[in-house]
Amino acid sequence: MVTEEDKMEINTKIEQNITVIEVSGNLDGNTAPVAQEKIMPLLISGCRLVFDMGKCNYISSAGLRLLLVIAKQLDRVGGTGAYAALTQETNDVMKITGFDNMFISYPTVTEAVKSFGKI
Repeated sequence: MVTEEDKMEINTKIEQNITVIEVSGNLDGNTAPVAQEKIMPLLISGCRLVFDMGKCNYISSAGLRLLLVIAKQLDRVGGTGAYAALTQETNDVMKITGFDNMFISYPTVTEAVKSFGKI
């Protein structure tokens, strides 16, 4: 039986040649493997990704581990990433764990996408 806590969606769209990955729901041990399957193919040479976290309600150590895997792969392929619209709870988790330094964080997806024009 799938509960509300087990629900998570990953949706992608392209804005100004930037891949925006919307993470909705909980990013935890139950959902991180599915998220990984959807996100890893996007990590190609020179990719530019924005992680829209505005609908991510919760992130566990498994979710953080996935972000670490993504960051390492982005380094390998010469890609860049940014966080956008972190919720207060997710932002707190990122700060406490030091993951806020992994990617630059922006208040909105629009600001994150625009930031790539400055890189």
